[in-house]
Amino acid sequence: MAQNYSQSPTPWRLEPAPCDFCGETDADVRYCGFDRLSGLPGRFAAVVCRRCGLVRTNPQPTPESLSTAYPVSYPAHQPTDRPFCPPRGLLRWLLVNFRGYPLGRRAPAPLRALAWPWAALCLHSRRLRGYLPYHGEGRLLDFGCGAGHYVRRMTAAGWKAEGLDLLSPAVQAGREAGLTIHHGTLPGADLPAGRYDVVTMWHALEHVPSPLATLRAAHDLLRPGGRLLVAVPLADCLSARLFGSAWYGLDMPRHLTHFTTETLRRHLASAGFRVERLWRRRRPGWIRGSFRQLADATGRPAHRLLARSRLLAGGLGYLSLLVRQADEAAVIASRV
Repeated sequence: MAQNYSQSPTPWRLEPAPCDFCGETDADVRYCGFDRLSGLPGRFAAVVCRRCGLVRTNPQPTPESLSTAYPVSYPAHQPTDRPFCPPRGLLRWLLVNFRGYPLGRRAPAPLRALAWPWAALCLHSRRLRGYLPYHGEGRLLDFGCGAGHYVRRMTAAGWKAEGLDLLSPAVQAGREAGLTIHHGTLPGADLPAGRYDVVTMWHALEHVPSPLATLRAAHDLLRPGGRLLVAVPLADCLSARLFGSAWYGLDMPRHLTHFTTETLRRHLASAGFRVERLWRRRRPGWIRGSFRQLADATGRPAHRLLARSRLLAGGLGYLSLLVRQADEAAVIASRV
């Protein structure tokens, strides 16, 4: 029986959720928690499917009440007045010569060969990883785009970039900024099949009721050989082991699926994608957030003090990379 709550603008309802991958309902509880962001009623559990090992939030908001889980102040949905100018200087040179961006003429081949080791190091830095190799005609769709910050950045860099989001205020903010933002979700959006060269999902896949259905819909939108980028928190990370229910990456009830590298690869393969590259990324800000949430749970001043330490968070972040248990995964996969 679904639980009913009176929550404006949409009634808040929760319902049991079977496993998205295999349909199994039997599961073991790994973490228990509540809505730390906006205080919506309900107790939630991150449960592990007994058949396939996928971790999911249970119970989950019904599809009709998903928007209620996102407060007006949700960071990704906030518009920005900061201008996004076309890349300049060194960044522009790197994108033209090593990412194929249509922003100018390429340097001679010998110069590119000499610069390649240094360029690879720069382009794989965390700040520049969002600049994907230019592909096909440069048609890009950012799923779960919020107010369109990434769409704006890619448009400025030469992509024919569009966004897709379910929440009307975020869509409106993006459109008022002059961006092409579609209202809806996957599956269900009225977009032509085979339109895009690249689809991106920056911390969006964990928010949808059925990641498998979403990935299959993205597969249909891509041209043959098109690429998909997915970035998600990883439930098999060091921070999750250290902080348990206080781990910042849980974010229940907005995060409905909690992937591991194994279950993420399996979802992608089942949806018709071939993984080209998967890498883990450290998130020291999440570690500090986990200490803050731990301090809220325990009331201990020591945890509050540790939450302020950038040195500790940075050290734990590098340690998580060293033992291959960092908080986040980013995957580039191609449409089979």
